Amino acid sequence: MACNFRLSNFVLLIFTAALESVALYFLIRILFTHCVMGEEYGISVWLYLFFLPVITLQSVVLGLFRLFCVTVGMDPIAMVFNLVSGLVCIGTALTLLVASAAHCGNKFRYMFFVSSCLGLIAGILHIINAYVCNYFMPKDEWTYAKPSKRRRIKDSMYRNKFST
Repeated sequence: MACNFRLSNFVLLIFTAALESVALYFLIRILFTHCVMGEEYGISVWLYLFFLPVITLQSVVLGLFRLFCVTVGMDPIAMVFNLVSGLVCIGTALTLLVASAAHCGNKFRYMFFVSSCLGLIAGILHIINAYVCNYFMPKDEWTYAKPSKRRRIKDSMYRNKFST
């Protein structure tokens, strides 16, 4: 069971990083189109440009670390990263998709759609990966994420006992 979880987590992570990289490539190509340089598009492109490179870099680095250390990316921090990255990718990609569907009618339209659709798919895969991490995470990991009040009191009494 743990092997399937690790494999599915790894495949989702690598596939998400690849989709984000291709979406980033098309986003960079969008920057040099006449509709963006002529300021027909403003906040939708720049919002997407502000968030996508950071999320892509984190996904690629996490994927590279995952090649050498199999337990990286399967903890509460990675789950929160995937959840937040998924929501941000979906929000910014939808913003660009709606803006381009409403206003773009030139030969560069496909770049807007490819970049935003790949970002949307990558966001959905981030959320699926967060769900997979949450579902298969051992119960002991959750005690590190948010220990109960009784456990914190017990730990503080233990520390006070041996600190004097």
